[in-house]
Amino acid sequence: MIIRSILPPSGQVSLPKDLKSDKRGRRGCEGSASTPISTGGVDDLRVLILRTLNDNQLLVLNAVAEREQSLTSLLKQLSQEYQIPLSTLKLNARILRELNLISYGSIRDKRTAQLESLGKFILRLLLDDPRRATIQFAD
Repeated sequence: MIIRSILPPSGQVSLPKDLKSDKRGRRGCEGSASTPISTGGVDDLRVLILRTLNDNQLLVLNAVAEREQSLTSLLKQLSQEYQIPLSTLKLNARILRELNLISYGSIRDKRTAQLESLGKFILRLLLDDPRRATIQFAD
């Protein structure tokens, strides 16, 4: 994915400006009042997502999309690469799982971390590929 290659391995996670703002230059965290979502407003939805997910959650979401490995080893690598406490990354991964964006195994059920359908949709939307940002829900 594009996001990881842009992020520098430094003490502070710094997302690229094009990921943090929409085409009109609005940042996801700017202002206290929410922008209303229009029916076809991809930019508005993008802003909403960027207000909802923090930089660490975006980092984990992108890493899960890029790497086929267990969540534990993935988070340890991210912790070392970006100097982020492992406990912080674990908390953010748990939040992503609760939001049904990622799934991962447990002590008894070992498997690789992976994006759920909603997580794939969010990532495609944030990578500015709205044509591929479709999702199907099981009835």
